[in-house]
Amino acid sequence: MTLERTEEKGELLPAPQLYVKVRDVPFALGAEGKPDKLLEDNLGGCTRKHLFLAPRLKRMGYKVEIGIALFDWRELPIPEDILNLLKQPIQYHMFLFSNHGNKDFMVDATWDKEMQKLGFPLFEWDETNQSNLGVKPISVYKQNLLVLQSRSMVSSSLKTFAVALKGKQGTPFNDAFNNWLGR
Repeated sequence: MTLERTEEKGELLPAPQLYVKVRDVPFALGAEGKPDKLLEDNLGGCTRKHLFLAPRLKRMGYKVEIGIALFDWRELPIPEDILNLLKQPIQYHMFLFSNHGNKDFMVDATWDKEMQKLGFPLFEWDETNQSNLGVKPISVYKQNLLVLQSRSMVSSSLKTFAVALKGKQGTPFNDAFNNWLGR
């Protein structure tokens, strides 16, 4: 069993325990920040959680690729008044594809354990079987981590430029969703 040292306490964790630690970081839409600071900030969305988890699983000997799923927010247990704030209900969700011991599987650490009270699925991962996806996928594809990071840097630069020109734009759906979660 391979162990990963977490930054905050220097503790060594096997992959399934690291998964639970990441999964149970409170989920919030728009929770931006450096993936490496996920545990310290204790707030993250699907992208930040999986960009934190991917390199750590790689160091543990897993082959890891980013998974992207197109999904419909309306298929999640979210109140209608919040869903009505969406400009586009079909969006993208990030998770991981991994391979360990010649077995391919999906790993999704998105929804934290507190969200189960609101009807969101809570998944376990035992290192040998896949977790389920936190969304019902319309389509799924793999994305190379380095390509995704390059695109992310360009996108981040464009967002920074747009904020400098227009100021920070409101996010009614994200704000309402996070308030509903109590975050």
